[in-house]
Amino acid sequence: MPDNSMKRWISRRDFLKAAGIGVAAAGAPWVTTRARAAGTINVVLNQGLLAKLWIDELHPAFQKETGATINVQQSVTANMLGMLRTQRDNPPDLMQFSEAGVFLAAEDGLLRAHNPKNIPNWASLRPAFQLASNYSAGVIDAVNTIYYNTNQQKTAPKSWAEMWAAPNKNRIAIPPIGWNNGVRMVTTAAQIATGKPMKEAQYDLDAGMKQLAKLKEQGVVVYTGAPQAIQMLQSGTPPLVPFYGLFINPVVDQGAPIAPATNLAEGKQGEIVGLNMPAKAKNIELVEQYVNMSLSKSFQAKIDSVLRSLAANKDVNPSARTLELLGPVENITYADWKFLAKNRPKITDMWNGVFG
Repeated sequence: MPDNSMKRWISRRDFLKAAGIGVAAAGAPWVTTRARAAGTINVVLNQGLLAKLWIDELHPAFQKETGATINVQQSVTANMLGMLRTQRDNPPDLMQFSEAGVFLAAEDGLLRAHNPKNIPNWASLRPAFQLASNYSAGVIDAVNTIYYNTNQQKTAPKSWAEMWAAPNKNRIAIPPIGWNNGVRMVTTAAQIATGKPMKEAQYDLDAGMKQLAKLKEQGVVVYTGAPQAIQMLQSGTPPLVPFYGLFINPVVDQGAPIAPATNLAEGKQGEIVGLNMPAKAKNIELVEQYVNMSLSKSFQAKIDSVLRSLAANKDVNPSARTLELLGPVENITYADWKFLAKNRPKITDMWNGVFG
């Protein structure tokens, strides 16, 4: 099984190095009159605070710059892949989903590769965010880790394996298998079951599922959406919840009694979320403008300051507060989503046989 982990690790360590030279910011002159005349761009964003950042900060600037109207939907990766297939001949213009779906969608001919020559800010994109031969423009690293309620627990977990420990019975909630971090729970469980590093253990799905099934004996519950997971963490019922930092870090910044486990023995879980153009998208030039503005230094800085997450633009290095919430960058692991995406139906069936 091919392994690109070293190449990707180096890219993420470079987050802590000095930024490279920037390039031209987004601009309207190269957006043609024909593109402006098209009038509307249909965008499917992810959900929660991630989508809110684009809607609140990028969309007003984009509409002012282009004069275009934006139709917005919100969804998750698995559902967007289904939309790409069912609406293949009449898809949205742009979709925001992660590497968990990019490789499979590109292989199935459902995506059109971006042309970096038409996206000036592409030159500021960190190499690790250029996914699948430019089929995806990565915009944020959605890191998943264990969050805990600080009123119910005073010290951060040091490993994922603690979720299986007897003292944590009835104190755990996990994501659903329809979420990508739900799939990563299987790979992490495989690490615990086999004692192998993630880059090897992730291929042993049977061992992972057998280990994950043991959480039923722990009285684990499955959350069904971001609001529910946030409410669980705020109330401390239950107090241990694996969750994406970009959805919860802004809540932590507001003073909620929640904190992340920043250095786990098996590693935190990274996942690049990108902007992806369906193969039959209609308003390509508006898409390119939207992507360009999403990669600009000014907008990418909000990935750090608002979502407290790792940004794609090499001129935006993580702030001290983001690093405090994130912990060591080298502790982040990245999955082989080519493999996991192809095996997702099998993973889902096994998961439903246990938790469904």
